[in-house]
Amino acid sequence: MDRWKKIQLELARTSGFPNGSVSRGYLLQLPLDAHGRVDRTALALRPHRATVRRYWSTEPDEVGLVVATGEAWAMRCTGSPDRTLVLRRPLEAGEQLFVVDPDGAALPFTIASIR
Repeated sequence: MDRWKKIQLELARTSGFPNGSVSRGYLLQLPLDAHGRVDRTALALRPHRATVRRYWSTEPDEVGLVVATGEAWAMRCTGSPDRTLVLRRPLEAGEQLFVVDPDGAALPFTIASIR
């Protein structure tokens, strides 16, 4: 079984987007274990496969890597400061998580799909 999954995040409800936004999000590729957590062993074997694409309707797409930084995860996109992906629970479609921007603002995202 291939542990590497494509995980789509879409902006959840915020004050600026009361219905969320499907045109603002991230597409991640990460290895997940049977419990929906990032498989650090698989990631260590192929760190170049842990990718991120940030798409934002009002800005150019950004691409980069997802990198473990202690207990957190940094999304390192070319030409941009790191954003932090907060993964405190197993990843499941329909659940929410947060992405912390370099300025410290935390935005909620819904896990739209895992495939």
